[in-house]
Parts: sequence; C-alpha cells; structure tokens
Amino acid sequence: MRRVDRRRVVRAGAAASLGAALTATAIPVRAGAQEVLMTASGAGVNLKLMPDESGNPIVPMRESFAFDPIYAQCIVEDNIERFAMDTYEMGRVVIEPHTFFMAMYADSVGLDEIRQNPNGSMTAVLLGSLFCATTAGTATVTVGSREAQEHARFRIEATDGGVGGHAPPDSFAFTVYFDPDEAPVNHGIFGPEFTFTGEMIAGKITVGTPIGLMQAATHATPTP
Repeated sequence: MRRVDRRRVVRAGAAASLGAALTATAIPVRAGAQEVLMTASGAGVNLKLMPDESGNPIVPMRESFAFDPIYAQCIVEDNIERFAMDTYEMGRVVIEPHTFFMAMYADSVGLDEIRQNPNGSMTAVLLGSLFCATTAGTATVTVGSREAQEHARFRIEATDGGVGGHAPPDSFAFTVYFDPDEAPVNHGIFGPEFTFTGEMIAGKITVGTPIGLMQAATHATPTP
C-alpha cells in the first residue's frame, strides 16, 4: 500500500468543510438537464429621482446597498436637497435638506430562489427580517430617529444581467413589510409595503456558482 500524504488529507478535509459551508448558502438551480448549486451577492448604489416641491421628479437620492446569503443592508445617509414625499399617514410632506436618513440592517437572511429570466439574466430572491432606523424632518417637525430601530420583514430581488455590452442591466429591489405595531414610525412614513429601488448606477450583482465551492471540489479530488 502506498503511503497517504497527510497534507493531502488535511487539504481534502478543509475543502470538504468549506464546501459544506458554501453549500449552506447556495441552492440547486436547474441548468439544462443538470442541477448546479448557485448563490448570489452584490453591492452598489441605486439612484432615484424624488419630486421637488412642485412635483417635478428632479431631486436625486442615492441608496447604497449590499447583500449576500447571510447579510443585507440598504442605506440613505443624507439628502442634500429639499424634496417632496408622499407618506402613508401624513400625506404629502416636504423634507428639508440634511434631515432624511434611513438605514436597514438584516438580522436574518435566507436565499429563497434563483431563476433564469427570458432575456438570459439571473434573478435571486432572498427573504428575511431586519432592523430599520428612519428619520425625516420638515420645516416644523421631525419624525423618527437615527438610533431608534424598528423590526420588519423583507424580500430582496437582485438581478445579474450578465456580461457584455448587450447584456441587460443589473438591478436591486428591497421590499420591506412594515407592521404598524412593530414599526409604527416606518409604517407611518412608508406604509405596510414599500420597495426601495432605482436605477443601479454603481456596483455589481453576481448570481452563479460559488467560486469557493468549485475550488473546494478541485482540491478534494485525490490524485494518484
């Protein structure tokens, strides 16, 4: 019997452990006649145009986001300009400069689905719960706080358009469900369901086979 290389055994064991960890954050997706494990992650900036005081959608608002199968966040750090906003309980209000802040940090995330779209892009759906802190100020009143966090559920749809100049653009949509008892401030501002999204102007969404899982499988393969 030939001597077993101890370093090869250690590498194979470590690769198997890594593969098991990666498998927990990936789901099987049918590609033709086969099923492959796929996962999703990404980060970037969504840009949306908010109405000005006259209702013209010309005020830029940047939402930065990041996600993977174990964490997600979406943040609006500041508003440089005054903008108008239709709230759920207070009607239409005008938000003063440097008075709007919104930060959502997930405390649980699960990769629910990955699907291929007719245009060839791949969309990942993640479900979970988060804590959200929001504050908004008008000329007469400030609602919410940067420190007071409220709990809510969410659904993420993240689309990887693919590579090349003709590929559709990546996109990210963060839909949050605010319960009036658990999240009274955010429910009053955004309502029972609100989708944070916009044109993705920076960053990348990646939906595909985990690179680490492929490497683990390669390293675990015994050689003669």
